[in-house]
Parts: sequence; structure tokens; C-alpha cells
Amino acid sequence: MNPTENALITICIPHWQSKEFIVPCLRSIRKHSKAYDIEVIVIDNGSKDDSLDYLRTLSWIRLIERSEESPKNWPKNVFSAWNRGLSEASGQYYVTMHADVFIKSEAWLKPFLKEIQAAPNTIASGSGKLELRHPLYSWQKRVFGGALKRFKAMLPGKGPKIDPHAGKYPRDYCAMYDAAFLKKHKINFLNHKELSGGHQVAVQIWEKGGDIKVFAVEEMDRNLAHIAHGTTTLTKEIQLRRKSKQAKTHRKKNSLFREQWILDLIEDDSLDR
Repeated sequence: MNPTENALITICIPHWQSKEFIVPCLRSIRKHSKAYDIEVIVIDNGSKDDSLDYLRTLSWIRLIERSEESPKNWPKNVFSAWNRGLSEASGQYYVTMHADVFIKSEAWLKPFLKEIQAAPNTIASGSGKLELRHPLYSWQKRVFGGALKRFKAMLPGKGPKIDPHAGKYPRDYCAMYDAAFLKKHKINFLNHKELSGGHQVAVQIWEKGGDIKVFAVEEMDRNLAHIAHGTTTLTKEIQLRRKSKQAKTHRKKNSLFREQWILDLIEDDSLDR
């Protein structure tokens, strides 16, 4: 099967008062998805600013407003938004996305489709955290970090059990799922064994006998950019606990928003129509 044909893809994006992100996010999808049959659902979690007014002007998305939500429910309202989006989705495939993700390639969905269509038992595809590190650092962390975990696991009553699937599931900032499988097995994005995001969904998929394929972070990086926890740079109501991580997020956001391709998206309001 040609991965750009015969597959309706639903993209679901939770949103709360992040107009600075949702504008280039949606415009980047609009600009780079001409080869695909997509529907876009935006779940607004109680925005009170002009970002909601902007979303109401877009005829090419489906906007679901949840006025009862607030920042007090974050991040659970992100996961419950994906549950709501799944219940409304028409697509064969269901893509979770964050509002701080920006598409930069016409072939951005190709690696997802390639992996999820490779075998009938594959239910999810995606990549790890979008952090490109020096190969030597990655090797050192993998070898010595793994050895330390194994040593701790051997101590009686010490350390966590080793998860054989650790790191082998797609992160939910941009992940693709077989929608029919998720609906059939009532897969829940919220509160499963107190895990978070894509991890909790992956565990449920494995429990139901499904398989998951993860492709290289470098391939993801070629197709999109992501500001992890980007919303925290726009409001004081949601902040990261670690100040160093919060500062890193601000630096990444400021750097990305100086790049010309992002500036072009911000200026091109023709993509709204």
C-alpha cells in the first residue's frame, strides 16, 4: 500500500491558551499534509483568551470546547482530551499531538505509516524524546545506566524492576495508533497504572497482544520540531518544578522562534483558510 493513500488520519491536539504555538502548529499541518487524507480535531481545555476566538475561525478543523476545564486539571486534561478525540475520530489511524509541535516536511507522516503498516499486529508507531545527543553520551548512558539499573534490581528489596519495554514506546507529543484497536479494547489515555502519556497507552496495547514500532529520533527530527513543555513558557499558571528545566524550555522556544521557517508560518495567514 502506498502510505499516502487510502488511509484517513485523525490528528488530535489538546489546547489551552497557547495561541503563539497553535497558530504555527496548525498552519504547519495545513502546509505539509497535502499528500494525506487528514482530519484535525482540536480539544480546547477552557481557554479564556483570544486563542479560542482564533480557533473558532478555522473551518478546516473540528473544534471541541471543554469550558469546564482549567489549568488546575493539567496535565490530566491533556490525556482526557485524547480520550475525547478518539471517541470522535473518523480516521483509520489516530495521531496524538501537542500544540508545541511544528511540521517541517511534506513526508512527515511517512515513517509512522511505514512502521504501523509493516505488520498487521502493529498498533502504534512513533519515536522517543526529540533530544539529539552526542553519540558518545548516548552510548555511555545506555551502557553504564543500564548496568546500574541491573545491579540495583539484583539487590533484595532494592531498586525497581527492569521494564523490558523501557524506551520502546512512542512519546505522545506525536504518535500514531490504530484507531479501531484502541476503540475495541477501550484503551485509556488517562490513569492507567499511574503511568503517563504514551507509556500508559503502550502498556495497555502490549497487554492486549498488540505490537509497537519505534523509529529513530533523527528521522523524527527531520520532519518536525517540538518544544517539550512549551506551554509553560507562555503562562505562570503552569510551570515546571525544576527551574533549570524551565529555563532550558525557554531557551529552546526562543531559539526555534527565530528560525525563518517558523517566522514564515506565523506570517502566512492564507493557511488558515
